[in-house]
Amino acid sequence: MTEKVRKRRDAIINVAFLAMVFGLIFLFFKYCFGIASPFIVSFFFAVILQKPLRWLDKRTKNKCHGLMSILLVFFCLLIILGPVVLILTLIGREISNFIGFISEQLNDIPNMLATLQNELIKFLDFLPEDIYTTVSDSLTQFFGRLINNFSMDALDELGVDIKSIATGLTTGISGVYSVVKNIPSILIGVVIGVVAWIFFTKDYRYIVNFIKLQLPDSKKNLLSDFKQIFSDTVLKMIKAYALIMFITFCELFIGFTILNAIGVSNNNYAAIIAAGIAIFDILPVAGSGGILIPWMIISLIMGNVGQAIGLLVIYIVISVIRQYIEPKIVGTSLGVHPIVTLAGLYFGLKLFGFMGMFIVPITVMTIKAFNDAGRIHLYTSPDRN
Repeated sequence: MTEKVRKRRDAIINVAFLAMVFGLIFLFFKYCFGIASPFIVSFFFAVILQKPLRWLDKRTKNKCHGLMSILLVFFCLLIILGPVVLILTLIGREISNFIGFISEQLNDIPNMLATLQNELIKFLDFLPEDIYTTVSDSLTQFFGRLINNFSMDALDELGVDIKSIATGLTTGISGVYSVVKNIPSILIGVVIGVVAWIFFTKDYRYIVNFIKLQLPDSKKNLLSDFKQIFSDTVLKMIKAYALIMFITFCELFIGFTILNAIGVSNNNYAAIIAAGIAIFDILPVAGSGGILIPWMIISLIMGNVGQAIGLLVIYIVISVIRQYIEPKIVGTSLGVHPIVTLAGLYFGLKLFGFMGMFIVPITVMTIKAFNDAGRIHLYTSPDRN
């Protein structure tokens, strides 16, 4: 077998191996993750509780290991469920009020369109008189139809598909109905997850040792390696960006509160808008500017120069602080290119729904961490220098 043929064979084997790995990952998340999620989540929480449980065992000399496991799990449930229920209740109420606020603002669209028409006509004043007259007349007729009728025909000219919007709303309502209808099964999953959490916490060492015994000698340390690599890379990265998200939320909330206090803005939903922008800010490429900049432009069109300047200042402050704190908080990056993260978000949403936007990027980061550590050999990274 020649060297050229051998290289081709190796390349085909590597491609087939990659396809098999990603195929198995896809099948797991598509068909198994939802079913196995109570056990996966409960095992993850059981791992977290091992350190405090060992401390309690040391204090009680291992005489109450089972009881300490149960008490620790229920103590964590009280800590988690209390604030979560309160926060979800507050968020639900605020979102309901915010939707009503947006509906009211949509009634101002004709005024906004009239302002936009006047600004465009003023902007085009540099054109020759004949062209200016033709263009301004066309703009006046176009905006006149939008303002006076605001009909489906006028919206169609803007490329707004009313049927698609109606279909989307129907789908959304159906989705909410499906969630409500499945509440009993969700509750069963939660109960099973809590029970599994207790068993995983109590018998963690036995379960881990059992799994290790089933592995070949060369893979005995696989679980320990996975835990170490995941906690040292992916988990730290998630914690770092969660902290950055919280800092961005605080900056936005303080900024919106100041704009309200000085009277250039009238925003009664500063917290919920700040939370939405902070989440959007984590997305690659887009960032907080994807919302603040269009908002600033609309404010200028509507004549609210003070709010536009305020939003610009907030955006500059967020960008400067983000550039300063991100290297310090995140530290050494996993080296996942933004286009890979962006593709992970998109394909995750398309393949697995909303949760896929989080699952796929985290999976990609985990694969990257294992590949860099030499535990797996899926690909070779090029030198960026």
